[in-house]
Amino acid sequence: MPFLLLILLFSFDLDSARNEPNLDHRADLALENANAAIDKAKQYAADSQFDKLHQAVSEVLQSVELCQESLAATGKEPRKNTRQFKKVEMKIHLLTRRLRGLEDEVSVVDRPGIEKVAERLEEINDEIVGGIFSKKKKVQP
Repeated sequence: MPFLLLILLFSFDLDSARNEPNLDHRADLALENANAAIDKAKQYAADSQFDKLHQAVSEVLQSVELCQESLAATGKEPRKNTRQFKKVEMKIHLLTRRLRGLEDEVSVVDRPGIEKVAERLEEINDEIVGGIFSKKKKVQP
């Protein structure tokens, strides 16, 4: 139960992003929160606060998933809105690179959790890129 309480305390900024009614803006806020969570994670790693480090990394994943959900909820096709989706794809790619850098800075014991999150970010990124470059499916009669 205390772990859940800590997650709720850490996700305050994420909650404000979740409450944003504009879905496009919500996606941007979620990515900003993910970037801030990586900053917090780096500080926690430097301070040897590994429980908080893992919570911050978890918040990164939650933020990027919120971004993905928000983009999907807009109903916009990635193929037709390439500018917006490409901007998100580039930001997620940067977040992944930052996480991979953090992974190199922490001990071997703490790497698997960060690696899992980085891999999930890469999957989300690939889905966005796939949506941008996919062809429209023809309806069979």
